[in-house]
Amino acid sequence: MLRDLDALSVFAQVAEERSFRAAADRLGVTRSAVSQTIRRLEEGLGIALVLRTTRSVGLTEAGEALLAQIGPALAEITAALDR
Repeated sequence: MLRDLDALSVFAQVAEERSFRAAADRLGVTRSAVSQTIRRLEEGLGIALVLRTTRSVGLTEAGEALLAQIGPALAEITAALDR
C-alpha cells in the first residue's frame, strides 16, 4: 500500500478545490503532475478516490471517507510547520 504524505496532501488539495487545475496552481506544479500523483495514489490504494469528468471533479465515497480521516491530521501538520 502506498503511504506518501505528499500524495495525500495533493489529494486533499484536489478535494478542496474540486479542480486539478486549481490544485496545481495552488501547489505550484503542473496539472499533469497533480493528475499523475492522484493516479499513483489510487493505484497504490487499489481504489478510485476521484470522479473525473470533462467539466468537474468530485470524490467517490471512498475519497470522501479518506478525506474525512486525513483532513484533520494534514491540517495539524501544516499548522505545526507554520509555527
